[in-house]
Amino acid sequence: MKNAILSAKGLCKSFAHNGGQIHILSHVDFKLYEGDFTVIMGASGSGKSTLLYSLSGMDRATAGQVIYNGADLVAMNEKSLAKLRYTDFGFIFQQMHLVSNLTLFENIAVPGYLNKKRSSADVKARAEKLLEQMSISYIKTHLPSQVSGGEQQRCAIARAVINSPKLLFADEPT
Repeated sequence: MKNAILSAKGLCKSFAHNGGQIHILSHVDFKLYEGDFTVIMGASGSGKSTLLYSLSGMDRATAGQVIYNGADLVAMNEKSLAKLRYTDFGFIFQQMHLVSNLTLFENIAVPGYLNKKRSSADVKARAEKLLEQMSISYIKTHLPSQVSGGEQQRCAIARAVINSPKLLFADEPT
C-alpha cells in the first residue's frame, strides 16, 4: 500500500466578510500519492485555487491539517513553510507573478539560487536548459513586459521546476 505524500484532513478555509464568514473550503479530506497526476475541477469560484494555496502552504487553512511527509503545514512557521516551498514545491500561478525588473533568465534562476542545493554554475546551467526546453532561450535577456503572455507562462513554468520539486501545483497554467 502506497503512503500519501500529501494529505488534507478536515481542511477548512473561511474569510471574514461584512461581519460574517464566507466558507470556501469545508472539511476537505484529500490524499495525493507519489507519482500521481491529479486534476481538481469545479466551477469558477468553487474554491479550486484556495484549495491549491492551502495544500501548498501558501495560504493558511482556518482549520484542519495539511500533512506533507509527516509534517503539518498548518502548524509550521512562515520561515519553515518558505523553505519547504522552494525546496520541495513548485507553483505555477494563474497569473504569472514574474518579477518585472528581472530578465526571463533571472526569473527562472533566482529560486535556484535561494535553494542553495546547487552551485551557482549548476543553477545557471539548469536555467539555460529549461529556457531551451521551453523554447524561450532566444529571449532570455528580455523583461516580462517585452514578451508575450505565452512566453511569460513558459518562463513561469520553468521557474516552478528549477529546483526539481517533489510536488508541482499548477493553478490553471494554460
